[in-house]
Amino acid sequence: MNVREFGTVDLIVFSASLLLTFLVGGYYAYKARRDDSVANYYFGNKKIPPIPLGLSLAVTYISALTMIGVPTETYTYGMVNIWHVFATIIPSIIVCIYFIPLYYRLQLSKMYEYLEIRFNRKCRMFSSAAEIINAILYMGITVYLPSLVLSAVTPISTHVAIILTSVICTIYTVCGGLKAIVWTDTLQSGVMFFGGLAFIIKAILVVGGFGEIATALERGERNNIFDLNLDPKLRQSFWSLVIGSITDAFYPLACSQPSVQRLMSCKSIKQARIAMIVSNIPKVLITLIAVGCGAAAYAYYEHCDPLSSGQISKPDQLLPFMAVDIFNSIPGMAGLFVAGVYSGTLSTVSSGINSASAMILEDFILPIKPSLSGKSQLFVSKITGLILGVMVISMAYLCSLSSNTIISLVFVVRGTCSGPILGAYILGLTFPWCTGLGVLVGQFIGAAFTCWISVGGLVYGRDPATDGVLPVLTDGCGNFTINNEHWNVTQGLMTTNLVQNSTATYSEHEPAEYFGLYGITFLYYSSIGSIITILIVGWGKTGHL
Repeated sequence: MNVREFGTVDLIVFSASLLLTFLVGGYYAYKARRDDSVANYYFGNKKIPPIPLGLSLAVTYISALTMIGVPTETYTYGMVNIWHVFATIIPSIIVCIYFIPLYYRLQLSKMYEYLEIRFNRKCRMFSSAAEIINAILYMGITVYLPSLVLSAVTPISTHVAIILTSVICTIYTVCGGLKAIVWTDTLQSGVMFFGGLAFIIKAILVVGGFGEIATALERGERNNIFDLNLDPKLRQSFWSLVIGSITDAFYPLACSQPSVQRLMSCKSIKQARIAMIVSNIPKVLITLIAVGCGAAAYAYYEHCDPLSSGQISKPDQLLPFMAVDIFNSIPGMAGLFVAGVYSGTLSTVSSGINSASAMILEDFILPIKPSLSGKSQLFVSKITGLILGVMVISMAYLCSLSSNTIISLVFVVRGTCSGPILGAYILGLTFPWCTGLGVLVGQFIGAAFTCWISVGGLVYGRDPATDGVLPVLTDGCGNFTINNEHWNVTQGLMTTNLVQNSTATYSEHEPAEYFGLYGITFLYYSSIGSIITILIVGWGKTGHL
């Protein structure tokens, strides 16, 4: 792989961003040293303003997956990815109208208390356990991505970068609690926005303007915004992105611990709604910037795909590789962009550790030891946070062994864990006759079925004809070193054999039989898990359960 690394100024800018984040978290940890209550640690004593809470809520779910994953998907599959934007708006409206008043009416402090109130404790424990597993897997993926980015532009190895990332966010999370997280998130949202904005402005200038990008997208068959194909096996289309992304985004906003923890940290329903509305602004802007970055990257590398030519080893290294390239004459800007990517990860992981430790304390430890004092609860929470940090590091190492794109891994994890939980909430809110036993069985079958088809899709692969990988060119590379490794940018295990000095990347496949359910795009996994949970309960209503 051809190495293009940070300059000295880039390293200084990047290091200063990490140091500032650490100092902000440390400052609020110092301020909170005399108020060691659990209420302050998890809810900031409900004294946090709604605007920083909204920014914190936004960057909790944006992370490096948006900054790096969405541009990679756009580069590979086209402008149809613009529909990711809808995933940030429609669920927020529903949460503001229906869910926030419910949270405040019941005065929920932990998300899955509702399931115990509505059904029984077993439903609460099942959902809480699934969410903790989901959080650990998701955080591991989130940590791995910027570590991969850092290894592409610095001499630091991916494994060392994983440890560095995890240690920083674990320390300020464990020490400072929610206040430290919210204010560092506020800082990080600015770094993410300006880092992405600087990248897309420079990329547009280098490529030659919007017209050149549009022309390149048209030549590369990537101007596919209105791909209305209804085939559920097609990896990306208008329908799969709108339906799948909205369902996938609805769960973290309405039914996850990080979301309810922030919304319940506001003083009133009005402030909680303000926080939710504010959260849409950075989510929409950063998602649009991410799609634009992917489009500009394709125009820039139209005639010399860096993966095909062996300049990078994994698709998700595309954007940081390009950042170092285009900012070569502007010291510090590549460092700012990578700092933006890292900021997204720090916010996501810190929120995940804080929320998961809260669920472990409330749902699994206090029922066994209800007599724990406030100080003991806080101590247990911090120890749990440290353990979760170690587990995140381990999960990130496992992610490094996967050959799939990060976005596909995220949808697999979320679909398996979150879809059935969302189904349980829909049942609880809209079907008064459903029982705890029915919901518990529905969740279990929904999770098992989604896990089966998602793992099957990863292991046995999907029909390449439905993956929609668009062609890339190498005719402008000149002499380059061919990467003969498998190019696994799709959900399945598609092998691409590259031929030197060719003008395109061709795929050779032996005739094979592909099981139909394994071919369903991962974008539908959350919807499938939710629907199966609801249908199982409906089947039980007829007398079978």
